[in-house]
Amino acid sequence: MKANADDRYSGEPSEFRQYRAPRANQEVFVDPPLDEAAGLLAENRRLLAQHDSRWSAMRHEARAQMIKDAVRYTRVYRDTSWVSQDAERPIVMAGHQPSLFHPGVWFKNFALSHLSAKLNATAVNLVVDNDVAQTSAIRVPTIDPATGLAAYRSAQYDVAGGGVPYEQTTVGDRKRFDRFDREVAQAVRPLVADPCIEQLWPHARAAIDRCGVAGCALAQARHALEGDIGLKTLELPLGVFCRSRAFAEFALSILTEMPRFQQCYNESSAYYRAAHGIRSSAHPVPDLADKDDWFEAPLWIYGNQSPHRKAAWVRMRDDAIEISDLGNRTVRIETRNLSDAIDQLTAAMTPEFKLRPRALLTTMYSRLVLSDLFLHGIGGGKYDQLGDMVTKAFFEITPPRFMVLSATVHLPGVEPKDVAGEVRALRRRIRETHFQGERYRDEPGVDSSLVDQKQALLRQIPPRGERTQWHQKVTRVNRLLADQLMDVRQDLQRQLAAAQRRAVAQSVLTSREHSFCVYPLDYLTESFYKMLG
Repeated sequence: MKANADDRYSGEPSEFRQYRAPRANQEVFVDPPLDEAAGLLAENRRLLAQHDSRWSAMRHEARAQMIKDAVRYTRVYRDTSWVSQDAERPIVMAGHQPSLFHPGVWFKNFALSHLSAKLNATAVNLVVDNDVAQTSAIRVPTIDPATGLAAYRSAQYDVAGGGVPYEQTTVGDRKRFDRFDREVAQAVRPLVADPCIEQLWPHARAAIDRCGVAGCALAQARHALEGDIGLKTLELPLGVFCRSRAFAEFALSILTEMPRFQQCYNESSAYYRAAHGIRSSAHPVPDLADKDDWFEAPLWIYGNQSPHRKAAWVRMRDDAIEISDLGNRTVRIETRNLSDAIDQLTAAMTPEFKLRPRALLTTMYSRLVLSDLFLHGIGGGKYDQLGDMVTKAFFEITPPRFMVLSATVHLPGVEPKDVAGEVRALRRRIRETHFQGERYRDEPGVDSSLVDQKQALLRQIPPRGERTQWHQKVTRVNRLLADQLMDVRQDLQRQLAAAQRRAVAQSVLTSREHSFCVYPLDYLTESFYKMLG
């Protein structure tokens, strides 16, 4: 079933779905609604079945391998006896980086388990461990003893500051890692008596003993905790499925046609930018470049000994392609025979030649090959509309639809106050002391005759073009009144500074960005199940 890049999108912003994170406490965003999931899954399976036989064969091999690998991976740290061996069972997927993310992201994992039970499907969460870890710290909400107001305190689980992919983030300070739960719990205790870091971190200490990698430990700890509360999902790091023959076949379908893929990719990106009024060429994704006879591919290359990601580049050579980081890593793949080429690329993926997809390619493979329904967050849902355009233009097929989910959960017991409104009101009053001093005629030290002059001037506004002298008189009176209201203004400015401090504290309390580990586990699970219900 063929489709053109323009079939779904006309280039107008209204043709793209608009996704916005919910702001109110325990508010959920789901598009399309959960009760349409069964129909969406059935529609996607019908659509995927219409693609030609090479897709069917690739899917069959890839899914069987993924479930086998995911069971093997997951059973190391939690029970998998519930996993069905039915090869035809639908697969529902989601994915995220292995970080201590906020509850809106964690909600997807609960929805994944909930939908898989409802749809009689297997749930697989993809651990996106090829993304670069930004930090080894989280901001913990607390109460500043000096002010009595909410503030942030940083807590680190390691000395390293990120900069390399999650799968490369070995822990350098084990003592710091081991005491992280106590540090977080102590910091958040003035606001939350029983943060779930205390249930999470014993799993993290056990995981770090097994793998030594922070990204692995954080993901396994969170997934083990999900097992403790009854969620039935499998997990698999992206780095594992990248070593499969099916992924090699998918990658080769692009790499052997890089000039055409690059054209489809860049034209779709330009189209997306124009439709959204985006001026930056780096958003939503940078264009793929070319230089000499090399074409940049939507993949990364790195290895254990030099873990910093570099762009993958491809060069055509007769009946072969070369894949390189344009540094010290290059492999040559003979392409005369597809099966042999797949074997060669699979064999080339070693600990020192890690070929990993970028974001759009990751979800493209996950949706076209691995799953029947993919659950995105807000950001993924926005950008994967671009992925759909690339899929249509290059593969000439219509991609299956996805769902977008997110939620907002505030800290327990937090009652939002309109401190921002108080700040606006105080700013308005301070401005009045400069330009509407007559409002303060009853304040001590205010000359009522100046107020009378101002009111008389306002009753006798001259016609346009004749107001120069009138304006000068009004300005003079305003200045005199402003001088007399200096004490009032200073008191208002002190009130404003205090209100601004309270507003900052309020923004801490009502933020949706706190790590899930600072919340009580029962409070979060009850909130999520309520929203799913």
